[in-house]
Amino acid sequence: MNLLAEFIGCECDEKDIIVSFAIRDNVLLVRSLILSRTLFHEEYLDEECRGVKVSYEGDLYEDEMQNTLESVEFKEEKIYINAKYSKYVVDSSKLEDSDIVEVKKLLKKQNYDNRFKIKNA
Repeated sequence: MNLLAEFIGCECDEKDIIVSFAIRDNVLLVRSLILSRTLFHEEYLDEECRGVKVSYEGDLYEDEMQNTLESVEFKEEKIYINAKYSKYVVDSSKLEDSDIVEVKKLLKKQNYDNRFKIKNA
């Protein structure tokens, strides 16, 4: 699925680390593709439920809590996001270089335990 990112939102505090892509949509105008990791209660979760959750507004998965991030690759003006139950290609051509730097920074924080791969091309 090839998605055009209009802008991003980033949040990082002691409870959550969130990267959100605002994706152009012909019906809803904007949908959110969200990569989130909730730190404050993760230690109480089963091992397979830990990690970065991937959700795309309007998509439903059999077990949404287990749609965890497996890899992210930055290649030219594309960001390839692979999760357990979904794959997305984000067109980042409308984003500023500083946005991409912020995304990479937060992904590294989300990946403090090496649960997924980050590839830079």
